[in-house]
Amino acid sequence: MLESTKIQKKERKYFNKDFKADDWNSVEKEFKGIESYEVQSMEDLELLIKKYSELNYIIGEAYAWKYIKMTCKADKKENSKDFNDFYAQVVSKSRPYDFRFKKKIYESPYKDKLPKEKYGHFIKIISNDIELFREENVHLMVRENELANKYSEIMSGLTVDFDGEEKTLTQMRKYLKEPSRDKRESAWRLISGKMIEKRGAFDKLFDELMDIRIKIAKNAGFDNYRDYMHREKGRFDYTPEDIFKFHNSVEKVVIPFLKKLSNERKEKLKLQSLRPWDMEVDIDGRLLKPFENTDEFIDKAINILNKVKPEFGEKLKRMKNSQFLDLENRKGKAPGGYNIPLAEHGAAFIFMNAVGIHFDIRTLLHEAGHAMHSFANADETIGQYKNLPGEIAELASMSMELLTLEYLDEYYKDKDDLKKAKKEQLEETITFLPWCMIVDAFQQWIYTNPSHTHEERSEYFKSLMDRFNVGVDWSGLDEEKATRWLRQLHIFEVPFYYIEYAISQLGATAIYKNYKENGDKAIQQYENFLNIGYSKSVSEVYESAGISFDFSENYIKEIVEFIKKELENL
Repeated sequence: MLESTKIQKKERKYFNKDFKADDWNSVEKEFKGIESYEVQSMEDLELLIKKYSELNYIIGEAYAWKYIKMTCKADKKENSKDFNDFYAQVVSKSRPYDFRFKKKIYESPYKDKLPKEKYGHFIKIISNDIELFREENVHLMVRENELANKYSEIMSGLTVDFDGEEKTLTQMRKYLKEPSRDKRESAWRLISGKMIEKRGAFDKLFDELMDIRIKIAKNAGFDNYRDYMHREKGRFDYTPEDIFKFHNSVEKVVIPFLKKLSNERKEKLKLQSLRPWDMEVDIDGRLLKPFENTDEFIDKAINILNKVKPEFGEKLKRMKNSQFLDLENRKGKAPGGYNIPLAEHGAAFIFMNAVGIHFDIRTLLHEAGHAMHSFANADETIGQYKNLPGEIAELASMSMELLTLEYLDEYYKDKDDLKKAKKEQLEETITFLPWCMIVDAFQQWIYTNPSHTHEERSEYFKSLMDRFNVGVDWSGLDEEKATRWLRQLHIFEVPFYYIEYAISQLGATAIYKNYKENGDKAIQQYENFLNIGYSKSVSEVYESAGISFDFSENYIKEIVEFIKKELENL
């Protein structure tokens, strides 16, 4: 590939190219310079905002690379130490300056002269941040970060012996699709058994995290951590009560539909009852094998994005050329997948754990949607507008999963395989919702009932598994059911970042519906949405994408009906 196709760092406007964010003394000097800067006009105020944003882009990219290194080689303790040290010595020490900067902007007599169209939402965001900041929480957040990172350290080291080979828990997932019921049951029990074995360590870790989070909330003047996080995440467009209604609507509208699908699955598999290890197996006995190696995996994804819009494919190609992708699973690598922005490059890095199944395609295209957001906001000069809330960030990624659905023939030349892949993915847009409700409702309960015991926590989780059960027989698997939540990294690492997936899934399905009906116009609206970033409220951003910000019962009914029709067409 030509060198010119690689992604280069953007030229800095306000800081020397040799300035690095690793050394706190150097960083603090720059913060103090911004703090002492005299604002004598609206232009001065705008310049201060842009300069401060660039400084944060520099710090943010340094943070990103340390996080990437830590997760790509999670078994190397020196990497987590380097990341944690940077977080403690630079990121956390920056927070008081961040607070004072925002206060300086908010209290400036020139604030009201800033153009409202450009800065109105910025002022709303920093006002919320000012109200929540407490200096005594800084050291607590450092400790919380260190503990949260321990989750990935533990998970990355978990392996089981299967078929005479050592396998990571991620590698074991593909065996849940095995036609042999005995083999997939054995795989499922090994995974669950490993989590039961480590239950004590995970419970202890979570208790420590919960104690710290409760203190953070109380220091900020909140009765509970749930209410604090609702505000901290800038959920201005809806309330916790709206989320509870969402839970109820999914229970009422989605569960009956999924129980019908489960019943069809049971009949086709000729089973008396569906067990947990029966939920991922291909009911027609066809095992999808979309790619043989990582290069094939990436190149076909590039071709697919090209078909949606050539610029999208070109951007993923440049990420490949720049080695901004780490996709295959291996021992010692952290679990999960993510896209992390590289602000100074105006691009992103994608991390995941591919093992050669269809889910890998979804994950890569999902993270590519996030990456397109990073590219679209490459030249944004207001840092807060790049800091996307989940409802916006996940809309980009989940929409990309569906916008690319029409072009999966890149991976599946066989028509039956293609049909199967589309059907599986369309069903999963709905089958995901109950689990999302469980994860959210579980956290809501945990943090509004903070004095609960381990036993009460397990019992409540099991009650949620029963409430949102889509027809799975868990008899004789009490411990396995009670510990299922331990595999959800969000609960440990990014609390309350989950309901956004469900909200975004509804929005993404609406974008896909728009695409099916209006073609290129829908892609243009999708691009408009990407370009806005977080410069407007969540509901306004959704409107720019040509859809409604809505998760009411009626809206969910519309989405389910659309998916039903798409499945019928297949």
